[in-house]
Amino acid sequence: MITIEGKPYTIHLKQKIFVPHDFRIYSYNKEGFLNSVTSHVKNLCFYQGYITGFPKSTVTLSICSGLRGLLQFENISYGIEPLVSAAGFEHMVYPININSTAVPFLSHNKMYIETKGLSDIQTDIKAKSDHSKSFPLYLEIHVIVEKNLYEYLGSGTTIITQKIAQVFGLVSRMFSSFNVTIVLSSLELWTDENKISTTGEVDAVLHRFLNWKDSYLVLRQLDMAYLLVYRNTSDYLGATFPGKMCERKYAGGVAIFPKEISLEAFSVVIAQLLGLSMGITYDDVSKCHCSSAVCVMNPEAVLISGVKVFSSCSYGAFESFILKTKGECLQNQPHLDPSYRAPICGNSVMETGEECDCGPPTVCKDNKCCNAATCRLQPGAKCSLGQCCSGCQFIKKGTICRQQLDQDCDVPEYCNGSSAFCQPDLFVQDGRPCRSRTAFCYKGKCPSPDNQCRSIFGKDVENGAFPCYEELNSKTDRSGSCGRTKTGYKLCQWKDLRCGKIICKYKSSKPFFQTQATVIYVSVNGHVCITLDYRLHYQKQDPIWVYDGSLCGFKQICLNRECVDVSVLGFDCYLKCNGHGICNSRKNCHCDPGWLPPDCKTQGPGVGGSIDSGLLSVSDKLLVERYSNNIWSNWMLLIILPLVMLLVMIIIPVIKYSGLTIRTHAVESQSDEPTS
Repeated sequence: MITIEGKPYTIHLKQKIFVPHDFRIYSYNKEGFLNSVTSHVKNLCFYQGYITGFPKSTVTLSICSGLRGLLQFENISYGIEPLVSAAGFEHMVYPININSTAVPFLSHNKMYIETKGLSDIQTDIKAKSDHSKSFPLYLEIHVIVEKNLYEYLGSGTTIITQKIAQVFGLVSRMFSSFNVTIVLSSLELWTDENKISTTGEVDAVLHRFLNWKDSYLVLRQLDMAYLLVYRNTSDYLGATFPGKMCERKYAGGVAIFPKEISLEAFSVVIAQLLGLSMGITYDDVSKCHCSSAVCVMNPEAVLISGVKVFSSCSYGAFESFILKTKGECLQNQPHLDPSYRAPICGNSVMETGEECDCGPPTVCKDNKCCNAATCRLQPGAKCSLGQCCSGCQFIKKGTICRQQLDQDCDVPEYCNGSSAFCQPDLFVQDGRPCRSRTAFCYKGKCPSPDNQCRSIFGKDVENGAFPCYEELNSKTDRSGSCGRTKTGYKLCQWKDLRCGKIICKYKSSKPFFQTQATVIYVSVNGHVCITLDYRLHYQKQDPIWVYDGSLCGFKQICLNRECVDVSVLGFDCYLKCNGHGICNSRKNCHCDPGWLPPDCKTQGPGVGGSIDSGLLSVSDKLLVERYSNNIWSNWMLLIILPLVMLLVMIIIPVIKYSGLTIRTHAVESQSDEPTS
């Protein structure tokens, strides 16, 4: 529900995706090289709908980072955008006023229509095929914002991207009645200089732009390209070739953004240019009608606020265009689903569906492992690249593919004999004692403030004594603190003094130079203490903070610039590996050579490792079980055999003694008998 001028309105929205999930923004650096980045714009943010009780209304919104867009009634429109200074979820709703007296030249402005091929356009308002309703159509547009418009709209990538997306959301909504989605496929910003001259007659700019497009946009995913140009005043609002949308040579346009024009009005300019490209002419208002107060192709539409739809004449012209051209350029459905990303053979990145990708054919045409044209392995090849691939074959199982970076806190990884790539990079479980039990492992390293000091200031330095930390980190300024927030420096509690900035004891008699930071010295108890100030933004990671995991007290470590008990790391691997291994970061035993996972209590062949090493095949697991069973059998023999022997040794004398007793009794009985 949205309140407009004190009255609540209920809006109904449905997701409308018109931006690809991997939407990219292109720009040129000062050296003239083209850069591209993935935009923060999320294609799932865009919604379209209507206002309850107003059947001829439309709503076009982006809902991420607040609500931003347009609410259009039949003859008036309202903009909505977040209040930047508001603490909560507050927005500003304002009417879009088009004051023709503020821009009087608009009343006689028009499009420059290139007459080449104009006579070929057949407009038949009685067309009956209704071809556009049979299946969805898509038009992918690459948009270029020239330097003057870039500066006029705010000189910021984020705000300009938001505004251009808003314009094309409105355009796509207008064309939805044709079952056509206008896709903003990518955006290019000319921030430093224009790549072509944008002055002079708009038709001349169009020709220059199309020539540039054919040379520089060959590899872009697009059906059309549009150049958006800012001018204070202009006799024309744009230029394009009518009916030539599906002819690559003419698939482009120039749209003029006059001073004081609203984004809503500019969306009409774009829509009219696209309509002309589809062979749709301007409406004769006496013959062409639509369901809204003003039709899109009405020459005066740019001056009128509110909902706009295409007229009966526009429908007929569009049907004629589809019948004539088959709409070939509109049938290529872009992948707007964020879960999809088509593999690109030849980009040196192995993606889903590819067996290999060594780059373009010109680079790896002689590759013996990979067919560069198909991204399939050559006959007989099992792999093409990777730490465990050599000569197109997998390297032998048990070969180290990633060495230990820290002898105490890291573990090696091995090739498993069935993959070209090394196993995941694991390390010793956090919290295990290291460096002769003077520190604790953290993220695969045994942190040492001494080593951190030497890495910054050189070998003739060591970790500062506590008075150094107390002197500098007790401050809340650039010389020392326990972190930074948006509002300033964070005060170190006494227990956390060793976890703020790294403070080192400087022994050299020569000054230390650092071009990217300010060097800070202080003398404490006859020692020179030194640190640095990089003057970084508070959200950036400062390299001068004491490393997490560094010792700050008895069984205490630094974590997020606080001194905490090491028990927070949850180390629990004391007896699990039976003295023949250590727990890795997944809490599984990494066994010493000659001992078998999972618990390192069974001896056997091999390099040891863990169940995460990928070394144990089904047969290996059976081998472990057999070793375990054999050992159990051996223990049983060792226990039972002596018992049996002991029993034998006890039973035999007993039997002998019993027999002797019987015989003795028999003799005695015989001697007791009377003699005759």
